[in-house]
Amino acid sequence: MKRHLSFFFLTSLLALGSAYSQKEYIEVMVKDTVALKPISYEFQVSSGLKFEYDYENPNAKEEFSKKLRASEDSLTTLLKDLGYDFKLNQNPDVNYTKELTEKRNYLVKIQDSVKTEVFKSRMKAQGYEYYITDITYENKQTKIKEIYTRLLKKARKRADLIAELSGAEIKELVSISESKSEFGVITSFIENFAYSRSYGATTTSFQFNAGVLEKSILVKYTIK
Repeated sequence: MKRHLSFFFLTSLLALGSAYSQKEYIEVMVKDTVALKPISYEFQVSSGLKFEYDYENPNAKEEFSKKLRASEDSLTTLLKDLGYDFKLNQNPDVNYTKELTEKRNYLVKIQDSVKTEVFKSRMKAQGYEYYITDITYENKQTKIKEIYTRLLKKARKRADLIAELSGAEIKELVSISESKSEFGVITSFIENFAYSRSYGATTTSFQFNAGVLEKSILVKYTIK
């Protein structure tokens, strides 16, 4: 009988201790993003002409080629006259031009968002095709302090809420650790697709950069 009572008493103590230890801490995970400021933009631009094969005209390709070359000459002349920093795209997958009907593609670099608005208006007016191939952003390190400040405030606010709902009170911060970001490639692509289209691009590049600093942290507090 004594042995059974001792076992029951010990089991009860362990259960109480376990329950107490479970309520001793509150652990929260928070994540956030900070937008990075764009520094420069790169567009690929080409003639807006589209080849439509005419089976009744054996010289259709040659005639279209002449129109295309004339359109491309007008494009480079326009870019020069407007003072844009541009060059022929050296990517062999883009500029192979083996066929008479293939277009030449040019890369144009623009330094600020205001000038991109002017650029796209000019390209639209002339009927040229373009899309963003690259955006250069400010260094992510410039936003480190800002995002961690936001994360810690968000973590404390969430922990306070959980403590209040549990009838407890936050005592002190015990530990902070970084966790892997849950932002995936699909999310980044969707964001960049929308961003590219917001700049009026006629097509969307698959070379993308989300332009955000992403962080996720796990924070543990003691409670009473």
